[in-house]
Amino acid sequence: MANNIKIADKKPGKKINTKSIKKTGTKKIIKNTAVKQEKKNKLDLTIFVSCYNEHDLIEKTLKTVRNVLSLFKYSYEVLIYDDCSTDDSVKIIKNFIAKNKLEKQFKLRANEVNKGIGINYFNAAKEGTGEYLLIVHGDNAIPEEELKKTLNLLGKADIIVPYYETRLIKIKYNYDHRDFPRRLLSIIFTNLVRFISGYKLRYFNGLVLHKRENVLNNYVETYGLGFQAELLCKILKDPHITYLEVRQHNYAFTKIGTTAFKLKNVLSVLKSLWRIFVEHFKDY
Repeated sequence: MANNIKIADKKPGKKINTKSIKKTGTKKIIKNTAVKQEKKNKLDLTIFVSCYNEHDLIEKTLKTVRNVLSLFKYSYEVLIYDDCSTDDSVKIIKNFIAKNKLEKQFKLRANEVNKGIGINYFNAAKEGTGEYLLIVHGDNAIPEEELKKTLNLLGKADIIVPYYETRLIKIKYNYDHRDFPRRLLSIIFTNLVRFISGYKLRYFNGLVLHKRENVLNNYVETYGLGFQAELLCKILKDPHITYLEVRQHNYAFTKIGTTAFKLKNVLSVLKSLWRIFVEHFKDY
């Protein structure tokens, strides 16, 4: 269960090449100064909030994030990426930040073209300065108490993976409160990833908390929602990586006809599944 640290049992991936630092001369002084400055400026947490046409829910999402963060002493930043919304999401976000005087910690990035959640996620990872990176979707699907569960575990493992005990029939054991089609698709996707990757995580597509460095070192070039599953499978190739799974309630206030089910995203998810399959079997 969620109280036990679990260690990935896959073979390690290729080591990242790093340039050796010279022991003498001006370059070493500059390098050491830069490292000290980086540590000084580093925050505990970067939160990436995704937004696309979330007129009714984005302000509630930002309130949830603000309220939960106020319970902790973490230093943090919130990077809100609006993916070229056609409604007034950007205006709502700007008003929320200004009204609550959050300009120092809440930052809006409004895309001029639609890039996809996967691209935005990795852009936030590059821009952010937090030691850890957490994704929060703009549809306010996770209640404050559930988000708090994740942040309570910050620093306990390299990855914190929420899961929802998604059930179709035995509803009394179900923590996933989305409609039947969404739960069905979630079960199919999770079992596909488990089968083709060999990893036995309970869920691959939630509000995962990562060490940001691991995200940057395992870049996944994908547009759609399959990026998190692909990222997890890449990171877990390192046998030294630890993770915790935490059970949460999950809600959805957007319907099945949203962008998650548009052809472009579906094709992107299928490509992610294919790459996971190839990565798994190329080791044999």
